[in-house]
Amino acid sequence: MRNGQPSIRAREFLSDVRAGVSDSILQQKYALPPKRFYVYKAMALDIIAKQNAEQSKDRKKINAKRFLADIRCGMDDDALMMKYDLLPRHLQNAFRQIISAGLITPLELSNRLKITKSQVREAFVEMGKAVRELD
Repeated sequence: MRNGQPSIRAREFLSDVRAGVSDSILQQKYALPPKRFYVYKAMALDIIAKQNAEQSKDRKKINAKRFLADIRCGMDDDALMMKYDLLPRHLQNAFRQIISAGLITPLELSNRLKITKSQVREAFVEMGKAVRELD
């Protein structure tokens, strides 16, 4: 590397590592002794990991007022994930953020997950129907 810029050869090596070229082919192609090869490969993997982490920081913007309104009107996790196109870990992160911002309390958030007596009753009725179908 000269002047902080990777050489063309370094870029090519990085590209090959990212593409999953095998170690033996990389060593042969770049004529690197084993010790130096593993140092370069480790550096390349580190660079790739950092680039991937930076790309994953592109966060989705969610309207907090709308999100809170959906939570308060009883939307379950699956519905929230579908509406806002979120993965489970992103949903949990959104919950942490609205709690940290003081927009909702952990107790209020957990209350939406409580099972009501009618839901328990309904579950037993459905279970009874399923058992009768199996008989």
